[in-house]
Amino acid sequence: MPKLLITVFCCLFLVSLARAQAPVSKTHTPPLQATTKTEGDFNVSSRYTVEIDGVSVAGVHAITDLNALHQQAVAVQSPRDSRRPGTLTITKDWSNTSEWFQWRKSVLDGRTERKSVSIIFHNDAGAEVGRMNFFNCWPTKYTEPTMEAKNSGHATETIELSYERMEWVGK
Repeated sequence: MPKLLITVFCCLFLVSLARAQAPVSKTHTPPLQATTKTEGDFNVSSRYTVEIDGVSVAGVHAITDLNALHQQAVAVQSPRDSRRPGTLTITKDWSNTSEWFQWRKSVLDGRTERKSVSIIFHNDAGAEVGRMNFFNCWPTKYTEPTMEAKNSGHATETIELSYERMEWVGK
């Protein structure tokens, strides 16, 4: 055991010594010249809006579990379509409306109503810089708000959607 500790210590010491002797680059990178802070940057992921069938959805906190359509390898002689639906999950402030609940209930009742969903990305000035459009979406899961007296935050509701097709439209 002591030999192992000495070996680990020596390795760590040599690594730190090598880092200390590495030359430091003195090149200066000029700042990004753009009309807004996020032009060409990945910060637009926090500036977005969501629309369902063209109607804006207020209070969206997160869009997670975004999984694109998957293609399976299928033998050449198989004529069937091998696409599987993609999924995405949207979390928003709970409001005293029942649109998401009713949409999910219609699926459970056998009346699958499919809608289009768009995630619209904005720059600092609020202008649209791109969008992801999801077609033929239907809810596969709805999570109602949790009531907890100890929590001072807003109640949220979550809907998981499956979609048949997705497209990226860049500006």
